[in-house]
Amino acid sequence: MNDKKKSGDKYLWNIVLKHGTKGYKNVVYGKVDVYAVLEAFRVTCPAVAHAVKKMLCPGMRGDKDTVQDLKEARDAIDRSVEMEASHMDLVEALPPVDS
Repeated sequence: MNDKKKSGDKYLWNIVLKHGTKGYKNVVYGKVDVYAVLEAFRVTCPAVAHAVKKMLCPGMRGDKDTVQDLKEARDAIDRSVEMEASHMDLVEALPPVDS
């Protein structure tokens, strides 16, 4: 088994269900990374994907602190809104398709 750490390992997290009821222990369901979550939720916009990645682990992925990651997530969301609005303008500008 290869125990060598990879750069993407910082996105790999245990999914744990914590029960507050006496007698229950934490149950680990497995490991999942942010890319699997994005795929599961069918996120296709790169700006949204970038924002989600930053919001899931603010300040925990490297050199940037929580505030910086949240600001960058906000910027990515703003860009996503711009892209979506631009896309809608293009869709509305297209001529109707003949049936």
